[in-house]
Amino acid sequence: MSDFAQNGLITTLQQLGEDRSPTLERELARFAEKRPIALVLPCHGGDLARPAFERIVRELRGADFLAEIVLSVNAATSEDMIRAREICAPLPQRVRFLEHDGAGGKGRNVSAALALLCTEARVEIIALQDCDVLSFRRENLARLCFACAHPELGYSFAKMYYSRATDRLYGRVSRLFFAPLLHAIIRLAGHHPLLDFLLSFRYPLAGECAFTRSVAAALPPADGWALEVGMLCELFRRIDPREICQVDGGSGYDHKHQPATTALTAMAHEIRATLLAHLASEGLNLSPAPLAAAYRREAAAALRRSAHLALINGLPFDAVAESKIVESFAL
Repeated sequence: MSDFAQNGLITTLQQLGEDRSPTLERELARFAEKRPIALVLPCHGGDLARPAFERIVRELRGADFLAEIVLSVNAATSEDMIRAREICAPLPQRVRFLEHDGAGGKGRNVSAALALLCTEARVEIIALQDCDVLSFRRENLARLCFACAHPELGYSFAKMYYSRATDRLYGRVSRLFFAPLLHAIIRLAGHHPLLDFLLSFRYPLAGECAFTRSVAAALPPADGWALEVGMLCELFRRIDPREICQVDGGSGYDHKHQPATTALTAMAHEIRATLLAHLASEGLNLSPAPLAAAYRREAAAALRRSAHLALINGLPFDAVAESKIVESFAL
Protein backbone atom coordinates (compact mmCIF):
# COMPACT_ATOMS: atom_id res chain seq x y z
CA MET A 1 0.00 0.00 0.00
CA SER A 2 1.26 3.47 -0.82
CA ASP A 3 2.09 5.65 2.15
CA PHE A 4 -0.59 8.33 2.30
CA ALA A 5 -0.71 8.67 6.11
CA GLN A 6 -1.09 12.20 7.46
CA ASN A 7 0.35 12.46 10.97
CA GLY A 8 1.28 15.54 12.92
CA LEU A 9 0.45 19.19 12.42
CA ILE A 10 1.57 19.66 8.83
CA THR A 11 0.62 18.16 5.47
CA THR A 12 2.77 15.37 4.04
CA LEU A 13 2.92 15.19 0.25
CA GLN A 14 4.07 11.67 -0.58
CA GLN A 15 4.96 10.44 -4.03
CA LEU A 16 2.23 7.99 -5.01
CA GLY A 17 2.22 5.80 -8.09
CA GLU A 18 4.35 6.32 -11.17
CA ASP A 19 6.63 9.25 -11.79
CA ARG A 20 4.91 12.25 -13.40
CA SER A 21 7.93 14.55 -13.45
CA PRO A 22 7.63 15.81 -17.07
CA THR A 23 4.03 16.92 -16.56
CA LEU A 24 4.77 18.42 -13.16
CA GLU A 25 7.77 20.37 -14.48
CA ARG A 26 5.74 21.76 -17.39
CA GLU A 27 3.01 22.88 -15.02
CA LEU A 28 5.56 24.39 -12.66
CA ALA A 29 7.19 26.34 -15.49
CA ARG A 30 3.78 27.79 -16.31
CA PHE A 31 3.17 28.82 -12.69
CA ALA A 32 6.64 30.33 -12.56
CA GLU A 33 5.78 32.78 -15.32
CA LYS A 34 3.65 34.68 -12.80
CA ARG A 35 5.58 33.66 -9.67
CA PRO A 36 9.29 33.48 -10.60
CA ILE A 37 11.41 30.96 -8.71
CA ALA A 38 15.03 31.35 -7.56
CA LEU A 39 17.29 28.58 -6.30
CA VAL A 40 19.94 29.25 -3.64
CA LEU A 41 22.90 26.89 -3.57
CA PRO A 42 24.81 27.38 -0.27
CA CYS A 43 28.21 25.84 -0.69
CA HIS A 44 31.60 25.44 0.96
CA GLY A 45 34.52 26.11 -1.36
CA GLY A 46 35.72 22.54 -0.99
CA ASP A 47 32.45 21.20 -2.40
CA LEU A 48 32.99 22.97 -5.72
CA ALA A 49 35.59 20.40 -6.76
CA ARG A 50 33.50 17.37 -5.78
CA PRO A 51 31.39 15.29 -8.23
CA ALA A 52 28.11 16.21 -6.51
CA PHE A 53 28.35 19.86 -7.55
CA GLU A 54 28.86 19.05 -11.23
CA ARG A 55 25.96 16.60 -11.13
CA ILE A 56 23.66 19.20 -9.61
CA VAL A 57 24.59 21.73 -12.29
CA ARG A 58 24.01 19.19 -15.07
CA GLU A 59 20.55 18.43 -13.69
CA LEU A 60 19.71 22.12 -13.41
CA ARG A 61 20.30 22.73 -17.11
CA GLY A 62 16.83 21.36 -17.77
CA ALA A 63 15.13 23.23 -14.93
CA ASP A 64 13.00 25.55 -17.07
CA PHE A 65 10.98 26.54 -14.01
CA LEU A 66 13.93 28.40 -12.45
CA ALA A 67 14.44 32.06 -13.27
CA GLU A 68 17.63 32.47 -11.27
CA ILE A 69 20.32 30.56 -9.38
CA VAL A 70 22.42 32.12 -6.62
CA LEU A 71 25.57 30.25 -5.64
CA SER A 72 26.52 31.53 -2.18
CA VAL A 73 29.98 30.25 -1.24
CA ASN A 74 32.22 30.48 1.80
CA ALA A 75 35.91 29.58 2.18
CA ALA A 76 36.52 29.40 -1.58
CA THR A 77 39.84 30.13 -3.26
CA SER A 78 40.09 32.10 -6.48
CA GLU A 79 40.73 28.80 -8.26
CA ASP A 80 37.54 27.37 -6.72
CA MET A 81 35.50 30.28 -8.06
CA ILE A 82 37.03 30.07 -11.53
CA ARG A 83 36.10 26.40 -11.63
CA ALA A 84 32.57 27.13 -10.38
CA ARG A 85 32.00 29.77 -13.06
CA GLU A 86 33.22 27.36 -15.75
CA ILE A 87 30.93 24.57 -14.53
CA CYS A 88 27.93 26.91 -14.32
CA ALA A 89 28.56 28.61 -17.69
CA PRO A 90 26.18 26.29 -19.66
CA LEU A 91 23.23 26.98 -17.34
CA PRO A 92 20.39 28.79 -19.16
CA GLN A 93 19.20 30.56 -16.01
CA ARG A 94 20.61 33.78 -14.63
CA VAL A 95 23.45 32.74 -12.30
CA ARG A 96 25.06 34.92 -9.66
CA PHE A 97 27.92 34.23 -7.27
CA LEU A 98 28.23 35.48 -3.70
CA GLU A 99 31.54 34.96 -1.91
CA HIS A 100 32.14 35.02 1.85
CA ASP A 101 35.07 34.27 4.13
CA GLY A 102 35.24 31.05 6.12
CA ALA A 103 33.34 32.34 9.16
CA GLY A 104 29.62 31.70 9.39
CA GLY A 105 29.41 28.73 7.09
CA LYS A 106 26.12 27.67 5.56
CA GLY A 107 24.02 29.97 7.73
CA ARG A 108 25.79 33.05 6.44
CA ASN A 109 25.64 31.76 2.88
CA VAL A 110 21.88 31.33 3.11
CA SER A 111 21.20 34.61 4.93
CA ALA A 112 23.20 36.66 2.42
CA ALA A 113 21.44 35.10 -0.57
CA LEU A 114 17.99 35.54 0.96
CA ALA A 115 18.72 39.16 1.84
CA LEU A 116 19.74 39.85 -1.77
CA LEU A 117 16.69 38.17 -3.30
CA CYS A 118 14.24 39.74 -0.85
CA THR A 119 15.67 43.22 -1.38
CA GLU A 120 15.47 42.96 -5.15
CA ALA A 121 11.94 41.47 -4.99
CA ARG A 122 12.12 39.95 -8.48
CA VAL A 123 11.20 36.40 -7.48
CA GLU A 124 8.24 35.10 -5.50
CA ILE A 125 9.48 31.62 -4.52
CA ILE A 126 12.93 30.77 -3.16
CA ALA A 127 14.31 27.24 -2.81
CA LEU A 128 17.41 25.99 -0.98
CA GLN A 129 19.45 23.00 -2.12
CA ASP A 130 22.57 21.60 -0.45
CA CYS A 131 25.52 21.22 -2.82
CA ASP A 132 26.94 17.94 -1.50
CA VAL A 133 24.09 15.70 -2.69
CA LEU A 134 25.41 12.99 -5.00
CA SER A 135 21.92 11.72 -5.80
CA PHE A 136 20.33 15.09 -6.68
CA ARG A 137 17.42 14.81 -9.09
CA ARG A 138 15.79 17.81 -10.73
CA GLU A 139 12.33 16.31 -10.34
CA ASN A 140 12.63 16.39 -6.55
CA LEU A 141 13.42 20.09 -6.64
CA ALA A 142 10.43 20.58 -8.93
CA ARG A 143 8.10 18.79 -6.50
CA LEU A 144 9.38 20.95 -3.67
CA CYS A 145 8.82 24.20 -5.58
CA PHE A 146 5.47 22.97 -6.90
CA ALA A 147 4.06 22.91 -3.36
CA CYS A 148 4.66 26.65 -2.97
CA ALA A 149 4.04 27.77 -6.55
CA HIS A 150 0.77 25.98 -7.38
CA PRO A 151 -2.10 28.43 -6.86
CA GLU A 152 -4.41 25.73 -5.46
CA LEU A 153 -1.85 24.44 -2.99
CA GLY A 154 -0.39 27.73 -1.89
CA TYR A 155 1.95 26.53 0.83
CA SER A 156 4.18 29.23 2.27
CA PHE A 157 6.89 26.74 3.28
CA ALA A 158 7.76 23.27 2.04
CA LYS A 159 10.49 21.01 3.39
CA MET A 160 11.83 17.92 1.68
CA TYR A 161 12.23 14.59 3.44
CA TYR A 162 13.97 11.47 2.20
CA SER A 163 15.28 8.12 3.31
CA ARG A 164 18.79 8.39 4.79
CA ALA A 165 19.68 4.83 3.94
CA THR A 166 21.81 3.53 1.08
CA ASP A 167 24.16 0.64 1.82
CA ARG A 168 23.58 1.31 5.54
CA LEU A 169 21.69 3.65 7.85
CA TYR A 170 22.87 7.24 7.89
CA GLY A 171 21.11 10.30 9.31
CA ARG A 172 22.83 9.76 12.66
CA VAL A 173 22.23 13.23 14.09
CA SER A 174 18.54 12.94 13.29
CA ARG A 175 17.84 9.39 14.49
CA LEU A 176 20.34 9.16 17.38
CA PHE A 177 20.28 12.71 18.67
CA PHE A 178 17.53 15.06 17.58
CA ALA A 179 14.54 12.72 17.70
CA PRO A 180 15.59 11.19 21.06
CA LEU A 181 16.21 14.70 22.43
CA LEU A 182 12.68 15.79 21.49
CA HIS A 183 11.19 12.68 23.08
CA ALA A 184 13.35 13.21 26.18
CA ILE A 185 12.02 16.74 26.59
CA ILE A 186 8.45 15.48 26.23
CA ARG A 187 9.17 12.78 28.81
CA LEU A 188 10.20 15.52 31.28
CA ALA A 189 7.93 18.43 30.42
CA GLY A 190 5.03 16.92 28.52
CA HIS A 191 3.80 17.91 25.09
CA HIS A 192 4.42 21.47 23.97
CA PRO A 193 3.20 23.03 20.71
CA LEU A 194 6.75 23.66 19.44
CA LEU A 195 7.84 20.09 20.23
CA ASP A 196 4.78 18.63 18.50
CA PHE A 197 5.47 20.87 15.51
CA LEU A 198 9.07 19.69 15.19
CA LEU A 199 8.04 16.04 15.57
CA SER A 200 5.64 16.47 12.64
CA PHE A 201 8.61 16.59 10.25
CA ARG A 202 9.93 13.27 9.01
CA TYR A 203 13.40 14.72 8.51
CA PRO A 204 13.62 18.11 10.26
CA LEU A 205 17.36 18.44 9.61
CA ALA A 206 17.03 18.27 5.81
CA GLY A 207 18.57 21.30 4.12
CA GLU A 208 16.24 21.30 1.11
CA CYS A 209 13.22 23.59 1.41
CA ALA A 210 11.22 26.23 -0.45
CA PHE A 211 9.28 29.25 0.75
CA THR A 212 7.63 32.41 -0.43
CA ARG A 213 9.64 35.62 -0.52
CA SER A 214 7.52 37.10 2.27
CA VAL A 215 8.43 34.19 4.54
CA ALA A 216 12.10 34.49 3.63
CA ALA A 217 12.04 38.20 4.46
CA ALA A 218 10.58 37.49 7.90
CA LEU A 219 13.28 35.01 8.92
CA PRO A 220 16.12 36.43 11.06
CA PRO A 221 19.71 35.77 9.97
CA ALA A 222 20.93 32.34 11.02
CA ASP A 223 24.34 30.81 11.52
CA GLY A 224 26.14 27.56 12.19
CA TRP A 225 25.04 23.92 12.13
CA ALA A 226 21.64 24.64 13.67
CA LEU A 227 20.31 26.58 10.68
CA GLU A 228 17.52 24.11 9.90
CA VAL A 229 16.30 23.74 13.48
CA GLY A 230 16.40 27.48 14.07
CA MET A 231 14.47 28.08 10.86
CA LEU A 232 11.72 25.63 11.85
CA CYS A 233 11.41 27.23 15.28
CA GLU A 234 11.06 30.67 13.70
CA LEU A 235 8.48 29.36 11.23
CA PHE A 236 6.49 27.89 14.13
CA ARG A 237 5.97 31.43 15.43
CA ARG A 238 5.26 33.06 12.09
CA ILE A 239 3.15 30.68 9.99
CA ASP A 240 -0.01 28.68 10.52
CA PRO A 241 0.89 24.95 10.29
CA ARG A 242 -1.75 24.62 7.57
CA GLU A 243 0.57 26.68 5.32
CA ILE A 244 3.46 24.26 5.84
CA CYS A 245 4.09 20.90 4.16
CA GLN A 246 6.78 18.30 3.71
CA VAL A 247 7.48 16.78 0.31
CA ASP A 248 8.66 13.24 -0.41
CA GLY A 249 12.16 13.27 -1.90
CA GLY A 250 12.30 9.51 -2.40
CA SER A 251 15.01 7.06 -1.42
CA GLY A 252 18.66 6.60 -2.24
CA TYR A 253 19.58 10.08 -0.97
CA ASP A 254 23.35 10.28 -0.72
CA HIS A 255 25.52 13.19 0.29
CA LYS A 256 28.85 13.85 1.95
CA HIS A 257 28.92 12.03 5.29
CA GLN A 258 30.45 13.92 8.21
CA PRO A 259 33.03 12.23 10.50
CA ALA A 260 31.23 10.82 13.51
CA THR A 261 33.69 11.98 16.15
CA THR A 262 34.16 15.57 15.02
CA ALA A 263 31.63 17.41 12.89
CA LEU A 264 28.63 15.36 14.01
CA THR A 265 29.30 16.05 17.68
CA ALA A 266 29.73 19.77 17.09
CA MET A 267 26.56 19.78 15.00
CA ALA A 268 24.56 18.03 17.73
CA HIS A 269 25.73 20.41 20.43
CA GLU A 270 24.82 23.47 18.35
CA ILE A 271 21.40 22.00 17.59
CA ARG A 272 20.81 21.32 21.29
CA ALA A 273 21.78 24.87 22.29
CA THR A 274 19.54 26.38 19.61
CA LEU A 275 16.56 24.19 20.48
CA LEU A 276 16.83 24.85 24.21
CA ALA A 277 17.12 28.59 23.59
CA HIS A 278 13.94 28.56 21.51
CA LEU A 279 12.13 26.48 24.12
CA ALA A 280 13.24 28.89 26.83
CA SER A 281 11.77 31.76 24.82
CA GLU A 282 8.51 29.79 24.86
CA GLY A 283 8.70 29.59 28.66
CA LEU A 284 10.01 26.02 28.85
CA ASN A 285 13.26 25.78 30.85
CA LEU A 286 14.83 22.39 31.49
CA SER A 287 17.32 21.27 34.13
CA PRO A 288 20.49 19.78 32.59
CA ALA A 289 20.84 16.63 34.72
CA PRO A 290 17.30 15.25 34.30
CA LEU A 291 17.41 16.09 30.58
CA ALA A 292 20.72 14.25 30.18
CA ALA A 293 19.32 11.16 31.88
CA ALA A 294 16.12 11.25 29.81
CA TYR A 295 18.12 11.65 26.60
CA ARG A 296 20.21 8.57 27.40
CA ARG A 297 17.05 6.49 27.87
CA GLU A 298 15.54 7.71 24.63
CA ALA A 299 18.83 7.30 22.74
CA ALA A 300 19.08 3.69 23.92
CA ALA A 301 15.60 3.09 22.50
CA ALA A 302 16.64 4.78 19.25
CA LEU A 303 19.69 2.54 19.01
CA ARG A 304 17.52 -0.55 19.45
CA ARG A 305 15.08 0.60 16.77
CA SER A 306 17.93 1.36 14.37
CA ALA A 307 19.43 -2.08 14.91
CA HIS A 308 16.06 -3.72 14.22
CA LEU A 309 15.52 -1.61 11.11
CA ALA A 310 18.94 -2.57 9.76
CA LEU A 311 18.39 -6.23 10.55
CA ILE A 312 15.03 -6.57 8.81
CA ASN A 313 16.45 -4.82 5.72
CA GLY A 314 19.68 -6.82 5.63
CA LEU A 315 21.87 -3.76 6.24
CA PRO A 316 25.10 -3.79 8.28
CA PHE A 317 24.87 -2.23 11.73
CA ASP A 318 27.86 -1.55 13.97
CA ALA A 319 26.31 -1.42 17.43
CA VAL A 320 29.60 -0.50 19.12
CA ALA A 321 30.28 2.42 16.77
CA GLU A 322 26.70 3.67 17.01
CA SER A 323 26.86 3.52 20.82
CA LYS A 324 30.03 5.60 20.77
CA ILE A 325 28.24 8.18 18.64
CA VAL A 326 25.46 8.38 21.20
CA GLU A 327 28.06 8.88 23.94
CA SER A 328 29.55 11.77 21.99
CA PHE A 329 26.07 13.27 21.64
CA ALA A 330 25.24 12.82 25.33
CA LEU A 331 24.22 16.01 27.10
